[in-house]
Amino acid sequence: MINIEELAKKIKSIVKNGDYYHYGLRKDDYEYNIGDACHKSHQLWQDPEYDEDGELIHPYIWEGPYKGFYDGGELNGTCSIGIDYYDEVEDIIKKIELVETYIADHLYLIAGYYAGAGNDREELIIDNAVVIEKFY
Repeated sequence: MINIEELAKKIKSIVKNGDYYHYGLRKDDYEYNIGDACHKSHQLWQDPEYDEDGELIHPYIWEGPYKGFYDGGELNGTCSIGIDYYDEVEDIIKKIELVETYIADHLYLIAGYYAGAGNDREELIIDNAVVIEKFY
């Protein structure tokens, strides 16, 4: 079991001393290695949307990790819970707890030079994200 405070301190140190502009925590079932480029994420919707003719706008996902959602298409980057260089250990602990609500096998710290906000709480979508640390 990982000590969450020690993990937060390690993340803070990496971000504080890192060369990237944007950092995020990502849970993923895909097994990356440090230095790997991350796959782009998809915009997922929980509820169906229909056009004026009653046709489904976003296709339903029947299998795979996104089963049960509606696929709004590929995003410009990889979704994560954003970590800022000014975050204190207590802030990072809250973000670790938030990312733990996502169901996946692996926890990564990813980074990149460009990013934008996502729809979820604390979500940061990092363009051309790379894995800089693998925690489990």
